[in-house]
Amino acid sequence: MSDFDAVIIGGGPAGLTAGLYLCRGGWRTLLIEKEVVGGYIMNIELIENYPGFPDGVVGSQLGMEMKNQAEKYGLKTERSEVIMVQLTAGDKMISCASGMVYTAPAVVIAGGSVPKKLGVPGENKLQGSGVFYCAFCDGGQYADRAVAVCGGGDSGATGALYMAKIASKVIIIEAMPELTATAVLRDRIKENPKIEVRCGTKVNAVLGEKQVEGIEIEEKGKKSQLKVDGVLVHVGVDPNTDYLDGVVPLDKQGRVAVNERMETEVPGIFAAGDIRSDSPGQVAAAVGDGATAAISAQQYLQKLA
Repeated sequence: MSDFDAVIIGGGPAGLTAGLYLCRGGWRTLLIEKEVVGGYIMNIELIENYPGFPDGVVGSQLGMEMKNQAEKYGLKTERSEVIMVQLTAGDKMISCASGMVYTAPAVVIAGGSVPKKLGVPGENKLQGSGVFYCAFCDGGQYADRAVAVCGGGDSGATGALYMAKIASKVIIIEAMPELTATAVLRDRIKENPKIEVRCGTKVNAVLGEKQVEGIEIEEKGKKSQLKVDGVLVHVGVDPNTDYLDGVVPLDKQGRVAVNERMETEVPGIFAAGDIRSDSPGQVAAAVGDGATAAISAQQYLQKLA
């Protein structure tokens, strides 16, 4: 007998929604999350585009309420990192870094993404010493100091606005000709006197020996240096799919290829949220994905019964 009917890999909105639906359907379900159940939204100060919250909702609050609701219906959770998924005649074997191995006929992959790095000299050396990837987590230490925010999308804009409450000055560095954030965020940035925007600008290096002292930038072929005390990096995300290579098909971005039912080419394996192909990277979309994947998984399990 299988350990569970379904195992969910990843505890963000997609994984928790899938867990809620599966457990309400009466299926024995385990969710495995390597960090904090709730996922990336636990690090977001305020989510303003999730339906039902006209004044926005604190990310950690939303994540915790999703977790509590799923657990209310019987979802089991374990904090560990999945390092391998193996296919057998009937079950899938999910191996964790802790040494635990679980079997289940259905697997929902909802492991999300990790922040993409700049990939420039000095970044790795000064990570944790001025280079950071979460404003809500680490921004407090930059009170009354100058911070560069690399990335002009929604994440970068949100991070810059949060840092403007703390830092003395915030400089947004965007390689594109203009910010790519949504209009409401761009308007807030324009109205904030503490935020400077430099588009068409590339970061070549992070400067400093033991602590960030500045960045080297390039604008229209000319290099110069900006003195800053911190560098917040928001230049996109990479999917957590290294352990899935050769298990399920991945697209060119390394995301799990699925159809409209969140099914992969491997029967019994589904994917949802930021980790699946063509994901818009929004909380509302991840919740929808999780529901779709869980419904598809239940239909698959019913055929096996």
